[in-house]
Amino acid sequence: MRSTLIAAVLGLCALGALAQSAMDDRSGETTLACLQRPAAPKYPENALERRTSGFYRMQLRFTEAKRAPEVQVLFAAGSAELQDEAEQYAKQFRLPCLQPGSTVALLQEINFRAISDGGIDAPTPVNLPQPPSSRFLQCLRTPPDAPRLNDAVQLQAFKRELKNGNLVAELTFTAPDQPPQAKVVYDTLNRRHRDDILRYVEEYRVPCMEAGQRFAMQQTFQVNFDNNRNFVFKDTGLVNFLGQVKDLEARPVNFQLDTMGCPFRLHFRLGRPAIENTVTESGERNPNRRAFIAWLEQLELALTREQFENLLGAEMFIDVPCGIIKLG
Repeated sequence: MRSTLIAAVLGLCALGALAQSAMDDRSGETTLACLQRPAAPKYPENALERRTSGFYRMQLRFTEAKRAPEVQVLFAAGSAELQDEAEQYAKQFRLPCLQPGSTVALLQEINFRAISDGGIDAPTPVNLPQPPSSRFLQCLRTPPDAPRLNDAVQLQAFKRELKNGNLVAELTFTAPDQPPQAKVVYDTLNRRHRDDILRYVEEYRVPCMEAGQRFAMQQTFQVNFDNNRNFVFKDTGLVNFLGQVKDLEARPVNFQLDTMGCPFRLHFRLGRPAIENTVTESGERNPNRRAFIAWLEQLELALTREQFENLLGAEMFIDVPCGIIKLG
């Protein structure tokens, strides 16, 4: 990795480090499996004769299984005629498996290209996850001290053989006075340390919860030893960041950054390949960026095993300029 993205540091003692975050409600991703989409619209003859192209990004909000979604145009570049065609197309979507009382939102793009007999691209829509409530995370109660690692003195005798490791747990709370349900989603610790951490999270509580509410969060625990190198991220620009991505062109993409309120800054937390990366906007959320952010969440940096175990959960800012990203 280039020094502009990560740096190595030495001399950290064995410790338990924590990073925690509330999880977006992504239940809509499962619901979208039953999404009914119409066939792509026909290119309006008048627009095709005039060689008029257009690009539209829409938010579709479903509140009932059998009703048309509420359609909001987030970005429009083209004629009113093409925009009307795009909106009529979106209003034909249906979500028959939507449960009563539920709401699901998605992002749909449609691109009219005035070439030959007219080309229309309508890629697979992207779920718009509901942001988590910060109230539950703010009232989270944890033990006053960090996790105490089992047999720390004995382990120090073998520190030359010990490698830095991580444990990532998803914690789900359903009652204010009960421990969370813990699911380990990634683990490279030894068994004793893993058991120490799982006993530790059993003491977590969310006292501000009410009956029927649910709160899910993800937490990363890191164990580092002073005989190993450790790494940190440096803030960087998008071009430099993409230059460090493994198999960058494996998936064709075409992002018009000019349609996303550029320039802007993103907050990146490393997860791949163990878990999904976490990418959030620095400032107010802009739904025009959702498809781009979803792509960044799937990218994997070209890291060695040693670098990854040190950097899992590490954070940096990525500055995104205006322009176009076209790959594949």
